Amino acid sequence: MKKTIGIAAALLLSLVTSFFAGYYTTLRYVERNKVSQQNENLLHEELAENTAKLPELNVIGPNTEIVYRERYVKGVEYNRDVVEGATAEVVGMTKEEAEEYFKNKGYLVIDFSNERVLLVKDIKDKWPSGCFVVKEKDGFVAIFEVDENGELKLVKVTELKVTDLPDTDREEVIKGKVYESLEDANELIEEYTS
Repeated sequence: MKKTIGIAAALLLSLVTSFFAGYYTTLRYVERNKVSQQNENLLHEELAENTAKLPELNVIGPNTEIVYRERYVKGVEYNRDVVEGATAEVVGMTKEEAEEYFKNKGYLVIDFSNERVLLVKDIKDKWPSGCFVVKEKDGFVAIFEVDENGELKLVKVTELKVTDLPDTDREEVIKGKVYESLEDANELIEEYTS
């Protein structure tokens, strides 16, 4: 009997000791995390405050997005954008410096900020290579593919007469309407026939 009481007392003492050890360990862990979280919050607040104090510099930075837009004006206007990061060569340029630099490359600066620079180059004598053009051929609506030289190569002539189109669509087809894929060009023709 004494042996059973001794074992029960040892188990009870072990249970109470384990409870208090776990309680104090958890309490210290929570306190340490509170201090760590408070320090992290202070750091974020200080960083946000310092960032708000920085002047908005209107220069190209390393994270500035440069958008090169080729505006094809042969036919219905078509824009092709290529987005790149700022190169080391242009980082630090002001708007005036960028205008001069990109002017030598054939681009006009349309929009300028430290986040994004929009450049436009008008291309008047070529179609955008790799695209498809819906255009009039011998009075009918036709699809052309644009080769790497910007020249039109006939893909197919439809049975749809240009004169059967509404006025605005007719004008666009006579000028030539550009599409990225053959599927998109075919969808336009399907819209015209329905």
